[in-house]
Amino acid sequence: MLALLCLAAVGTAATEPAVQIVYRAYQPGELAVLAGQTVTWRNSGLGPHTVTADAGQFDSGTLQTGASFSYTFSTPGVYAYSCTIHPTMHGRVTVLAALPPGFPPGASLNAVLLHLSSKRTAHGGLTLVRVQAARPAGKAFLQVQSPKGGAWSTKLRAQLDASGATTFRLSASVKRRLRVIVQGPAGEASLVSKPVRPPA
Repeated sequence: MLALLCLAAVGTAATEPAVQIVYRAYQPGELAVLAGQTVTWRNSGLGPHTVTADAGQFDSGTLQTGASFSYTFSTPGVYAYSCTIHPTMHGRVTVLAALPPGFPPGASLNAVLLHLSSKRTAHGGLTLVRVQAARPAGKAFLQVQSPKGGAWSTKLRAQLDASGATTFRLSASVKRRLRVIVQGPAGEASLVSKPVRPPA
């Protein structure tokens, strides 16, 4: 039996999340936080920028190089924002009411967690791929890499339950690298796990 924990992004639920403004981009451009958490944006670029909610909930005003802006998200939802100086700059914060049940404390809310194990059945072996992501009711896609590497193809699809979890059952004969892509139910950007190999 093999257990793997695969993270897809930096930042944890235990630390206050931060976004860097670099050149003309928010990094990361997509962020998930818990209600009550404070997000801080810091302008690390060479010119001025703003952090302005599309629906008007917050506005940093002009941030010069080195300046920062913080906002505490108290209400769950999806908050899109942009830079009023550079209209091509966009970001989004997904605010969750609470940590999904079973989601490991301290794990990144912007991660896809995988736990792989082997199971023998009367019809042969199976690889069980347990998926957890802070995207309750989102969609999960299990992909397999081509034999020569590079291209990925979707083999299985599933919907995450209310706790953001599901389990894929894959034939043990599949030995190529796997990954899981999770799409949020409210149009959030996709989360992608690190590639892993099934148990030998």
